Amino acid sequence: MKEFLGWLLKVYAALAGYAVAVLLLIVAVLWGSGALTGERLGTAFEALRGRTPAPVAVTEKKSPDDLSEREQILEMKSQALQKLEDRSGARLSLIKAEQESLDRRKAEAEAVLAAAARVQQEAVASKSDAELAANVPILSRMEPAGIVALLKDGDDARFVRHLRALRPTKAAEVLDALRTDPQFEQEFRRIPSEAPAGAKTRMQRLNEEFQKSP
Repeated sequence: MKEFLGWLLKVYAALAGYAVAVLLLIVAVLWGSGALTGERLGTAFEALRGRTPAPVAVTEKKSPDDLSEREQILEMKSQALQKLEDRSGARLSLIKAEQESLDRRKAEAEAVLAAAARVQQEAVASKSDAELAANVPILSRMEPAGIVALLKDGDDARFVRHLRALRPTKAAEVLDALRTDPQFEQEFRRIPSEAPAGAKTRMQRLNEEFQKSP
């Protein structure tokens, strides 16, 4: 009986050793092929112990074709943005050049207008001087009332210019006539009813103009 039990133990040991060898061989094959990893061994070990393994996050790997397509799309968008930037820069340069051209033309036009205004002023002054030179001899022989009647339709500056061109005594006679002659009361010594508040008589304006430096 003892011999039989000893023989059974030997057979069991042989079978157990064979089973372990086969198991180790299977593990080696699986490990070498990549089917068996440390993470999977840990998961299996936890399952044997009765624990629920934590879910493994699955990372989706993009295929080379997907990555290449995205890169192409990004490259196309980058090129489109670059073209838009180039067109915008060219447009801004064109607008700046047009603005500079307009500024030059405006400056040239203003210079021409200023020159024309100077020529016009010189022509008016020349005409006024000629008129004054021709009128003074005539006015010098006239009575004060006649001088006023001849000059009253012009503006105050023209009136005073002619007075200054006369002899001082003749100019004083004209001013005295404006102050005292009844026929000049309405036009020179009264303020019109439609005049705004603070308005002055024409006599006052002529006096102020006459007091200015020529």
